[in-house]
Parts: sequence; structure tokens; C-alpha cells
Amino acid sequence: MMFQKFRNSFFLILIFLLNPLTLNASSLPEGYPKCYNSDISKKNYCPLNAKLGHKIFLVDFTSRWEQPQIDWVKGRIFGEGLIADTPPYHKISYLKIDNKPPHSQKFFYSKCRFKKGNKSQKFPGEAVSKKCEGVDVVKSIFEKWNKQMKSVEEGFFENVDAEQSLIYEYIVHLLRESSADFGNEYKTRELVIVSDLMQYSKRVNFFKHCKSAKMKLKPKDQQKADKCQSFEKLMSKEKSFAQYLNSTKPNSDMVKNLKVKVLFINHAYEHEQDLYVTLEKLWKDMFAYMGINNVEIIGQIDFKP
Repeated sequence: MMFQKFRNSFFLILIFLLNPLTLNASSLPEGYPKCYNSDISKKNYCPLNAKLGHKIFLVDFTSRWEQPQIDWVKGRIFGEGLIADTPPYHKISYLKIDNKPPHSQKFFYSKCRFKKGNKSQKFPGEAVSKKCEGVDVVKSIFEKWNKQMKSVEEGFFENVDAEQSLIYEYIVHLLRESSADFGNEYKTRELVIVSDLMQYSKRVNFFKHCKSAKMKLKPKDQQKADKCQSFEKLMSKEKSFAQYLNSTKPNSDMVKNLKVKVLFINHAYEHEQDLYVTLEKLWKDMFAYMGINNVEIIGQIDFKP
């Protein structure tokens, strides 16, 4: 009897001691690296046996940026804002929209976010694994990764002269091409688009579609985008575009577990205010038509009166 009580007490103590470890392990996704020295690539800090998540920043440099816009975007896609919003060992990639076609463009940077080595309620995997990792080593690797990111930030913001703004084409390229490494084998995928959303190409011309009847009465050299018509009108009036969209849009597998966030660059000081309300609605409807329903659009506040 005494032995049975002792045995029960022993098992209760054992369960109590192991429970935090069990909870911590269960809170980490399958394939999460247990030891940085054996479970991640030394080249890109990514897990060797899992694809946990991939976040791509697609940044449109085909319109001129003002310093307040650069500052706003920097705070969201680099530095502490990036680290606080991205779990350890999730891949982070930066791709520019400029004067190159999508299939000729290369990632400006594409590696996984290394962990900080501190305990975190938000990201349990942030902490050091005491079985096979040293705190000082982990923190030194994080600092090395963080310096790389600061170097990327310093060289990233450069405007270009571009005849086209191939926003739609870049989005579809990332979702369709295996070279982008953005497939649904990743447990989570997020596409962060930084743009004024003014698509301009021979097939998809929003400068043409986003002019009111009043604006079209002005001389051509005085006309500018001021108000977009609906997505339905775009599809019905521009048959070539409708056919292009239907033949190139991603299928359901390509948009599975995909989140899209748009950092909507504000050029309201150059355009009519109605443009941005109608342009946002136009893109939301177009995303829905493409099967992308998890969409968040964050507009930049006006920075000029």
C-alpha cells in the first residue's frame, strides 16, 4: 500500500515536471529545428526538413517615392517590425517591381529569420534549446543575421524609370512558378505588396480604366487618373483583359493557405482622393476573382495637406 502511494506520487511529480516541456514541444510546428547546428542550413538559416512559412515582400518602385513613404514602409518590412511579426525559421524574401519582367527578376534577399535566443510568449521557438544549443552562440548568430538585414535595408530603396508597372504579372509569377519557392507546401504563406496599385501594361491599364467621364472631357495632356470604374465593367469592356486574366490567374492549389497584405502607398497629393477608394475596391474584387479572399489593405495616411 505504501509502495503504491509512493509510486503514484512519483508519477504525479514526473508529469508535473515534464508537462511544461510537453506543452512547449506541442506548441512548435512539425519539423521545427531542435538544434541549429544540425537542423538548419548554414547558408540561409532555413530548416533542413520542413517548410514552416514564407513571407514575400513585393515592393513596387515604378512610381516616385517621397521620404515619408520610405520611412513608413521601412518601419513595417524591416527592423523590429519585421522581427516582431515573423516567427523564427520562416523564410523572408524581398522582390522589386521595376523595369524588369517578372521572370527576369531575382530576389534581392531570401533567407530565413533566425531566432533571438530569448523566451517569448508569442513565438515559443524563440528560446534556446538547452539540450543542444548555447545562449551566447545563438545570440551571436542572430546578431549576424540582423546585420545582414540592416545591410539589405540600406541598399533596398532605389527608384527606377519604368515604362510599365506589372503588379498583376509579378503576383501571378510568384504564385505559379516553382522557382519562387512560394508553394502551398509551406504551412503559412504571406504576400506583402507595397505599391500604389496603379497597374500599367499593354493588357492591364488602370490609368485608362480609372478616369471619370468628367476627366475624359479634358484635353488628353491634362487628363489623369481620378476615379476607377468597377471590376465588372473592366471585365465586360476590356475583353482582351478578361481573356488574359482567365488564362493566367492562379488555380485553387496555388492560393491555398495564402494571405495577402497590401501596404497601399498614398499619392493623394498628386491624384484625386476618390481614386484611392475606388482603386482599393477594384483590387479587392480582382483578388476575389483570382480566388484570394484573405486580403488586408493598409492605407498610408496623408503626409501632405
